[in-house]
Amino acid sequence: MHLKQFNFRIKKRILDIYNFLTHEQEIFYFAASLSFYTIFAVIPFLFIIFSVISNFPSFQNMMKDLKEVIISNLMPTNIDILIQMLDTFINQASKMGMIGFVYIGITSLLFFRNYEFITSRMFNSKPRKFLDSLMTYWMMITFFPVMIALMFYLNVEIKTIIVNYKFDFFFTNLLPLILTSLLFMILFQVSANKTLIKKILIGSSFICACFWHCFKWIFFYYISYNKTYPSFYGSISILLIFMLWIYMSWTILLFGMRFCEGISIFAKSKKTPS
Repeated sequence: MHLKQFNFRIKKRILDIYNFLTHEQEIFYFAASLSFYTIFAVIPFLFIIFSVISNFPSFQNMMKDLKEVIISNLMPTNIDILIQMLDTFINQASKMGMIGFVYIGITSLLFFRNYEFITSRMFNSKPRKFLDSLMTYWMMITFFPVMIALMFYLNVEIKTIIVNYKFDFFFTNLLPLILTSLLFMILFQVSANKTLIKKILIGSSFICACFWHCFKWIFFYYISYNKTYPSFYGSISILLIFMLWIYMSWTILLFGMRFCEGISIFAKSKKTPS
């Protein structure tokens, strides 16, 4: 009898944790929604990033390396093909007029509005008011490309400096993890729209980054050895694999946000006197 009660409590506790982390399984729908908007927003966003990079002389000599690093993080496989596609999109985007800039503004606004709604659910926080959200979106659109470009620039620059030293393996594996953790940490804090406990924020961001990099490695080998997608879908398989990777990345990121919120609630409950 006691064993049955114990098993029931364990199952209930596991189910409660699962429902909390998945926000009653809504997290999978949220990830799909963000993936849909990302497909329309990622090309304009990359256009902004490379437009910013092209204005800095220090970045121009390593534009190819930066593209490879950025694309490899967006999509672990078929990097060369995606770089060619990206170059085509950027060349066409450089010729766009006012309608093109309006398109970038609308897709970015739709993406960030959807993103704010979802992240407010993940962190149990109130959504920002329109003017506050507009300023936040403008800051993210303006400064995030600069910050991402700077982070990737440091990544490439440090790899170039240490390529002849024994610490090459250490930096090439640890540095991307640190930079990803830093990016997730900033993203969590901005998205939460409330004060987060620093230790929990740093820890959850690092854990989320570790899961993301591990899954990236698993995904790379799965796609490399599984030839079902290319043989069945042909050339369109690149787009399908890209969409799948975007969806899984958003799922991991939302799980990380929910994990951060769960640990924060647990820590606050421990401090509250019973």
